[in-house]
Amino acid sequence: MWATSVPVSRIVLEQFGLHIGTGITLLGAGVFLVALTSWRARGLAWLRRVTLPHVMICGPLFIGYLLLLYAAVGLAGSRDQAIVAGLANYLWPGLILVFSVVVLKARVRWFGLIIGLITCIAGVVLASSGDVGSLAALGRALAHSARPLGLGIGAAICWGLYSVLASTHHQAESSGTIGLFLMVTGVVALLLGAGRLGEIRANWEAIAAVAYMAFLPNSLAYWLWDEAMRGGAVQTLGALANAIPVLSAAIGTLILGLSFRMELLLGGGLVTLGAAISRFSFRGKQGASDT
Repeated sequence: MWATSVPVSRIVLEQFGLHIGTGITLLGAGVFLVALTSWRARGLAWLRRVTLPHVMICGPLFIGYLLLLYAAVGLAGSRDQAIVAGLANYLWPGLILVFSVVVLKARVRWFGLIIGLITCIAGVVLASSGDVGSLAALGRALAHSARPLGLGIGAAICWGLYSVLASTHHQAESSGTIGLFLMVTGVVALLLGAGRLGEIRANWEAIAAVAYMAFLPNSLAYWLWDEAMRGGAVQTLGALANAIPVLSAAIGTLILGLSFRMELLLGGGLVTLGAAISRFSFRGKQGASDT
């Protein structure tokens, strides 16, 4: 589901605008998860089980991640640039491994981890390069994409740290907590774009894209990820996410009707390879035994 989130969200943002598109998608996802949680819990009593440390520590990271990711995709100058910004965001599988060393005290072979991270960064640079024939041209290409790339990297940092910290702050009803975070983010985005509500010109494709994003990548996927993180298999989940960059580049190219660009696909492959190398740098068992 996450492999489709960048191209589909780009369609939403092109039609509704950055703030309104982000707001209606995330607010819809949040309302869905809160309603689902309340139905499963037979009421709102689950709200009393939401812990303050989780809200104060993980909440800002989750909200910051979503705002940065949607800004990266929406502010990209072209659809191709949006896919590249999405690849920058998909540095998070490698960053989960880095933060698991810092927060969970996981044991690691530093040489392998550093090589893996360098490979990931090289993948993002390659995907950004386009048809360049010199270092100067590469520098200009990176400078042209600096804003969406920076926002994508910021999103990756937030999500990597959130994922690790969420594994240490368990919630009885994680779906409800995520729903609340989504609703807050959606309301913030709508307030930022309130002055442009009259400018919306959406079609049925955009409405379908909003529904898809609200019910799958932005609600069920985040809930299932959070549930998996509660199991403590942080490094394994980071490794299993390795395929997302390649899938995102390929699927995004198809959904957005772009020409296949070898640099983009190879860049996604390098991000995937780098995350895999980083994972193999870990020693011993993971989870609670590493802490």
